[in-house]
Amino acid sequence: RCVQNKQQGNVRTMFAAARRVGCIGRGLSSLAASGFRNPTIAVIPGSSRKGSINLKLAQATQGLLEAHDVTTNMIDLGALNLPLYNQDLEADGIPSAVADLKQQLESCDGLLVVTPEYNGFITPLLLNAFTWSSRFDDPSGPMYASFKGKVAAVLSASPGALGGMRAHGPTRSVLQNLGVTVVPASAAVGGAFKAFGENGELVDERQLAMAEATVAALVKEARMAANYDATCTVVRSLMDTPQPGEYGMVTSS
Repeated sequence: RCVQNKQQGNVRTMFAAARRVGCIGRGLSSLAASGFRNPTIAVIPGSSRKGSINLKLAQATQGLLEAHDVTTNMIDLGALNLPLYNQDLEADGIPSAVADLKQQLESCDGLLVVTPEYNGFITPLLLNAFTWSSRFDDPSGPMYASFKGKVAAVLSASPGALGGMRAHGPTRSVLQNLGVTVVPASAAVGGAFKAFGENGELVDERQLAMAEATVAALVKEARMAANYDATCTVVRSLMDTPQPGEYGMVTSS
């Protein structure tokens, strides 16, 4: 925690003041002066198939994210064409496509993973990408560096009634093993062949509400992660200023 001070009774007040300074209800331009910024969230579809319903869901939720004034980056794992993970390939350094993926992950604050269900599990495309990204750039470097401080949410779509829900647990487990904080909220879009309108939007109100709630939870956590250092700076500044006493306290002044 960034706050360690004898004035423990004022910590809650200070954090509330820090949130008022920059974390709640303010746009990027007004946050900049305080060192606060809006987060960047990478959207990662777990399928590269043409006409993929999970790619459609990823595109739909990307729009929901941007409605929260966040920057988004759609990572096309198919276009990266990562080799199947093999440690022998690291002998001459990680492949350039892996370095590209790691850079994209490291430049974001949150991950929105949209995955099909493959036999109740994460897709091979995603698993291979996460495995490569977990590796260090050099033998002396730390593993999982590309995932440090990240938050994530998991969504899925399927023609079936469960909407690919069985993939959520394994996907969450892989992300958590990489050190990622996964928000509890999630969304599974069933009957996905009929779930999208002409413009790619979710047409079912219940499914849309679930997707919006998941996006909102992710944005909240990503905004906190993006502004952790700035919030700590504000809190330290507040703690260095004279604090009012508690109601009824007798002071020498």
